[in-house]
Amino acid sequence: MSVSIFESQNAADLASRLLARKDDAGLALIFFGAEFDYKALFAGLNGSALPFIGCMDTGRLCNDNYNLTETHATAMVLPRSMIEALEIFTYDMRPELGYTAIREASANLFRNALNKLNINEKDPDLSRVFAINLVFGLMSANPVLEGQNRVSLFFQTVGGSSGGKLDFKAAPVISSRGMGPLGATAVVRLARGYSYVTGLTSSFEKTEHKLKVTRLAGPRHILEFNGQPAAAEYARILGLSPGDLSPNTYATYTLGLDTGDGERLITSIQQGDNQGGLLTYNDVNADITFTVYRATSQLEPRKSRLSELSSQKVAAFLSFDCVLCYLARNQQQEIQTIASNYAAILPGVPKIGFGTFSENYCGANVNQTETFLAILED
Repeated sequence: MSVSIFESQNAADLASRLLARKDDAGLALIFFGAEFDYKALFAGLNGSALPFIGCMDTGRLCNDNYNLTETHATAMVLPRSMIEALEIFTYDMRPELGYTAIREASANLFRNALNKLNINEKDPDLSRVFAINLVFGLMSANPVLEGQNRVSLFFQTVGGSSGGKLDFKAAPVISSRGMGPLGATAVVRLARGYSYVTGLTSSFEKTEHKLKVTRLAGPRHILEFNGQPAAAEYARILGLSPGDLSPNTYATYTLGLDTGDGERLITSIQQGDNQGGLLTYNDVNADITFTVYRATSQLEPRKSRLSELSSQKVAAFLSFDCVLCYLARNQQQEIQTIASNYAAILPGVPKIGFGTFSENYCGANVNQTETFLAILED
């Protein structure tokens, strides 16, 4: 059997179509909008033989189109013939548990999964072994990834944080191991005859503006930049007032750390706290000085990265695309142009993706990028 893609606005219909593949399904991935009846979908799939992970998103790639309908869901089924071994596990990510508990659970469960699959944590097969993480979107992915990195610094991971709306009020994860404020990880070993590559793209240019974190209320809650209220200082350097700040502003002007080797680490602003502070998607430390980067066209970087795959036999393409990338694309009027790249460069390849609230890539929590996993047929 081949890779299958399903779309539906009806939970019972989608469950029925997925269950029709359960006997030959290696793994199902499901992405759904904020108004989709995911509880009914979970009830329809729960207890079946179908291995699945899924989460809420802000919009999803389905083959060569982006769908932003909140009542809509998309699923991809990878056939059992493609996957030699699989282990799915979940971990509680309620914020009140704290980072330490989540980090410990992540490390223990990840270690157990690798042991069960006989994967050498110090020397995993980087051509056939990887993990997909879907993380409850109101909690930072950092403790999950820190736990996994404690077990293996070499393991390849992709994924993202669940989130359905820019109000950040609900972001459930579902899997064949549970539903709710969870993280879900699928550790995969591909069958012989298949391999994979991962990659990421981002599109920014550096500005002259610097913002030093001078006061924090928490790891992702900045109270002051440059000794001034954070929102006011961020707005001032952009020539705006705090009342002008919006998700589009945060998507266009993001925070970055210069590593000195030509790379940059992006830590995007999520929203204001209504009291002059700013919340970020990633953890920050006091006394860090950020450079402000301005988002630019995503067309050429993505076209170039996709073109690297065009000479290979791509069996499936999975995209984890930051919601801020979508907002920046909207500002650049590039939404359909970007989608058309997939059709032109990877015609006929089954594709799925979701709009994330931060992505994870090879053990790091990154923002405002597209990260991807391409499964190749040798």
